[in-house]
Amino acid sequence: MDDDNAPGLPAGKQKHVRWSEGLGEAICRRLRDGELLRHICQERDMPSDVTVANWARERPDFARALAAARRMGWRPDGAHRGPAFSFCPEIADEVFERLCEGESLTRIAADPTLPSLSTFYYWRRKIPEFEAAVNAARRIQADRFCDLGWALCEGATPETAYLTDVKLKQLRWMAGTMAPKTYRTKLVEPAETDEPMRIIWRHFMVEEDPETGERRLAVYVPDPETGGIMREDDPDYRPPRGLHMPGGVSW
Repeated sequence: MDDDNAPGLPAGKQKHVRWSEGLGEAICRRLRDGELLRHICQERDMPSDVTVANWARERPDFARALAAARRMGWRPDGAHRGPAFSFCPEIADEVFERLCEGESLTRIAADPTLPSLSTFYYWRRKIPEFEAAVNAARRIQADRFCDLGWALCEGATPETAYLTDVKLKQLRWMAGTMAPKTYRTKLVEPAETDEPMRIIWRHFMVEEDPETGERRLAVYVPDPETGGIMREDDPDYRPPRGLHMPGGVSW
């Protein structure tokens, strides 16, 4: 795989370049200086970007060095700012398309041929057109997540019902976050009543008649007018109008 053919590249773009430690270090050094990997790979004696990606997959040490070089070369603080730090419309278009296909921005930034995640966020802050494109792609992603959720529902079985429910909750949250005007769950305000509802609670006690020894059930309620406590069967007790008692009884 050291001289990967980079299948699928247009004619004239396929390159047979063998891996070497010196070449890997040279690529990382130029990335740290702010150059874009795609621009580096367009030179005659350099490997294609697909080849570099293959090297990164096969060599963890090179992959870590490549990622570190990209982070240093794309910092927005002015250090190592090279020509690649400026906004690139071609890369922005690719980011938009890959977002629409369902990829996350974090996963896209993990592509060694693209800028780092911090650069994408820098573009979002500084380039209104890029921020608008990302937001539009998010809304398209929300539509895709809804379609995916319906497909999960159709394919659910008693054995997969729990896992499907977990996935649907995550998809529902993501769709509501990406397109809140369309998919976020809307809270419903409770209906307003003409006047406040007053509720009174009964306190039941079993009492024994001191003369006959007969046991009977006594019901004590608070008096809404005085705040005191009295028996519900007291002839002087009159519940206020509009009072709702538990159990559906009202006056």
